[in-house]
Amino acid sequence: MNTILFKKYKQAEQFIESIQNLTPENFFTGKVDQDFLFKRAKYLLALAGNPDKAYKIIHIAGTSGKGSTVNYISKILQKAGYKVGTHYSPFVSVATEKIQINQIFISMKEFVDLVEEMKPIINKCYEKIGIPSYFEVWMIMTLLYFNKKKVDYVILETGCGGRYDASNAVSKTALSIITNIGLDHTFILGDTIEKIAWQKAGIIRSRGKVLTGAEQQSVLNIFKKICKEKNAKLEIIRSEDMNKALALRVGEILKIDDLIIQKALAEETSVPARFEIVQNNPLIIFDGAHNPDKIKYLSEKLKTLKTKSKIGKTYLICALADKKNPKDVFQAIKPLADNIYITKFSNPFRKSCDLLELKQAFKGKATTIFLDPQDALKQARKLAKTNDLILITGSFFLCSDLRKNWISEEKQLEQKTNFPK
Repeated sequence: MNTILFKKYKQAEQFIESIQNLTPENFFTGKVDQDFLFKRAKYLLALAGNPDKAYKIIHIAGTSGKGSTVNYISKILQKAGYKVGTHYSPFVSVATEKIQINQIFISMKEFVDLVEEMKPIINKCYEKIGIPSYFEVWMIMTLLYFNKKKVDYVILETGCGGRYDASNAVSKTALSIITNIGLDHTFILGDTIEKIAWQKAGIIRSRGKVLTGAEQQSVLNIFKKICKEKNAKLEIIRSEDMNKALALRVGEILKIDDLIIQKALAEETSVPARFEIVQNNPLIIFDGAHNPDKIKYLSEKLKTLKTKSKIGKTYLICALADKKNPKDVFQAIKPLADNIYITKFSNPFRKSCDLLELKQAFKGKATTIFLDPQDALKQARKLAKTNDLILITGSFFLCSDLRKNWISEEKQLEQKTNFPK
């Protein structure tokens, strides 16, 4: 590891994080003018020279499944010979994983240089319209980098919602995908699936092509209404493996050879903190599921695993961000856990939910509170036998805190991958 470069990288990362010290509003309080934030993102993009006009953009929103769908589409396009930029939010282990080309992270040096290029742009934005948010800065840096590297396609994952999301500031998109609609971030997007659907449908463009795996009729009615208003074409996809099905349809629309599509989808896709197995004996799994739909999906995978394997006890280590209902979120997984360790994540810019409230969600189960997630992990590893399972879930931030015990930040940065050898 080049220690001088690593130090410069950490300084650049800290600079981007420190911008939040100047931000008068916190997006995750739900008490912000979303329209103003969107206009600010547009202004920041213009200051950067509108780099998004140099490539084709596939825009993905949805309550769950965005990351997996991004990966499948990226693989198909790569197999077809395209240079593909992908944006992920949030990152799990290292900041550079947010910006990838053909599934290779931006390098530390490139990141340092990119931050230096962004500083005067951020300054101009601050003086004219206000300091941009952490997410806005990352989004513009991402688009700027992809322009420099002359990618063919960019697959953008929304941060939260869609209509007012910074990713929606781009001038045009080739395709809009809404994976599904469920209840999450209700304090920002609305407290019904219809309100959330309206927010996510904001990524639908005039005369655009829209794919969705959403099932609720009320949601589909909203999508159909907006598509009619914008003269956009809506296609509803049905499949047991929705993420793959959406990616497959993208390949077909882009006229990619069917053999290439099938070959790409047949390959094993590894995504950090998505049912990620980091150890056996005892089995240790990371999954960033943090809303009812994702936890329900995780629970079904866990049931299948327990049916196939002789799993003993399940030790559940969980945390949750604030403004979520712990009882609703963890309802599906509660019956599958034997010992529950309640904890919090270390990210200082996102507030954790009250741990006593989180404990109440598991009433009737053996629960222990640990203020330090590392202590929760130590206790679980101390008690777990070789045939037991330790599951870390409820927050990508928690996964980020604990995943480092198996996969070092330095190796990921050096090898530019989430899965270094």
